[in-house]
Amino acid sequence: MSDKDLQLAFKVLRAKQEPYNDLFKYYDGDQPLVYTAQRLKEIFKDLDAYFAENWCSVVVDSTRDRINLREINVEGSAQKRWKEIWEASEISLESDDVHEATLVAGEGYFIAWPDEDDVMQGYHNDPRLVHLFYYKSEPRKKKFAAKWWVDEGEKLSMTLYYADHLEYYRSRNKAKNVTEFSSLEPLARTPTAENPYGEVPVFHFRLGQRKVKSDLKNVIPIQNGINKLLTDMMVAAEFGAFKQRYVISNATINGKLKNAPSEIWDLPAGDGVGQQTQAGQFDATPLENYLKGIDDLATAISSITRTPKHYFFSIGSNLSGEALIAMESPLNKKAGDRIDRFAPPWKQATLFMLKASGETVKPEQVTPMFDKPETVQPYTQAQTRQLNVTAGMPLVTILREEGKSQAFIDQMVKDKADEDRQKQTNLANAMLEAERRFNAGDLTTISNQQSGSNGKTQKVTNA
Repeated sequence: MSDKDLQLAFKVLRAKQEPYNDLFKYYDGDQPLVYTAQRLKEIFKDLDAYFAENWCSVVVDSTRDRINLREINVEGSAQKRWKEIWEASEISLESDDVHEATLVAGEGYFIAWPDEDDVMQGYHNDPRLVHLFYYKSEPRKKKFAAKWWVDEGEKLSMTLYYADHLEYYRSRNKAKNVTEFSSLEPLARTPTAENPYGEVPVFHFRLGQRKVKSDLKNVIPIQNGINKLLTDMMVAAEFGAFKQRYVISNATINGKLKNAPSEIWDLPAGDGVGQQTQAGQFDATPLENYLKGIDDLATAISSITRTPKHYFFSIGSNLSGEALIAMESPLNKKAGDRIDRFAPPWKQATLFMLKASGETVKPEQVTPMFDKPETVQPYTQAQTRQLNVTAGMPLVTILREEGKSQAFIDQMVKDKADEDRQKQTNLANAMLEAERRFNAGDLTTISNQQSGSNGKTQKVTNA
């Protein structure tokens, strides 16, 4: 058991908490109001309401919705066993959480391990709770992984995952009081356990290799500006959008001037004697300037994140489907890049879970299948299929390139074969029936409704 690894894991996991918490708060809409000057902060310190337009969730969700792990195809006899694992672990649901966390924090984790009943299970794990360490000489080779969490006894538990064993730790004090790694000690009953699978069972999803970078990294400063403008507009709407009326007279003025709807300012005359009584009103504060500023900042988010602007604002309903596809092209390419990065760890996780279940499968037999990120118009897709078939391309190949699963293709081929057999059977039965009736001397009367020269209907009988 290595104190060095334990210390490193504790330090890294602790350092993740604040920045990752901020990222998830922005995604969830729990965003602080940021001021450009301390004086403004003092003026608005008693503001009771909170206003925000959460565009961070739009940026993440628009990409996540286009990344759907439909299935993981496993060729050969292991397909049946994999289907059982897929359904037992609900990987189709777990994958959504993994992808969402990766887009928000810049990294996500999936851990696979048999449960107490020796049934293989796989779970999404919050990136704030897990970290995977690599060898510096081989950046893709796993060294060890660490996971911590607060257990039922409110103690801090930690597991270190190695290729040949696992180490278990628990804090002596409550988790909220743990500030140093030395508070952790080996679990009394089972400090270690064997890892018979020869691999660290933690699978790492990243948006890039160079550094961990969230999709919200460049959005948050602009999001702060949008919230500030929105708050300013709401305050202006309450105090300045209503026209402030005033009366100048020689009447006695009592109290301070109050800026609020339906209030009238009583102002003393300039000389106190000769000025005539005068009534008037100040112009209201225009709100269009705030709306334009918010629109400009939202457009900046659209450009920076490659999210189509119609995800932020309505741009009308007169656009064709082809026009929308062209507008969404940058987002589709972004989602396609994410799919390319997510496919390898899903493949690794599948190979591990099958190996741990006693199935030996080669890497080339495993293929993660994602839905295509592009919005496809059914009519356009049908035309494209027809043109490709006419050009000599097999329909099965066309469907495979469209992203259809192997199970779908196999079922289609089976259905087509069943349909062809049924047609042959129907034709054979019809011919046998015709032959039987012919042999029996049964003449078929064919009645054709024809119009004769005299306008009457004639019956034509043919043998």
